[in-house]
Amino acid sequence: MHPALRDGDIALVIRQRSLDRGRIIAFRARTGGTAAVRVKRVVGLPGEVVEFRDGLLFIDGAHFPEPYLGGLPANVGLDAASWTLGEGDYFVMGDNRARSSDSREHGPARAEDVIGAVVARIPLSAFRRRLPFRRR
Repeated sequence: MHPALRDGDIALVIRQRSLDRGRIIAFRARTGGTAAVRVKRVVGLPGEVVEFRDGLLFIDGAHFPEPYLGGLPANVGLDAASWTLGEGDYFVMGDNRARSSDSREHGPARAEDVIGAVVARIPLSAFRRRLPFRRR
């Protein structure tokens, strides 16, 4: 989820079942018979058609700009593709699209698997202590 979140950050998550596009969520991803908690951004909402064309995101046929990507490309390594979301489906993606394992590979996140919305992050660096001496 870089640049919004970094490895080791602590995320404060609150239960929230009604989700907006652009919201970062924590959810249980069920892949390969196991469930793991993942953190991704909601891109598509239930009932929508999510498409990538020419490296850009389209929702129900209209281009959707993604300012939260901070200049990173909207779509990397994926030809034109389209997904139609069912009731209770959320299309989720990481902000670092080139390195994200998300709905493009595993399908949408189901509403019943959503733990909640990320409302704050605490950087790992806030807990690092500075040693009073230098290591040699």
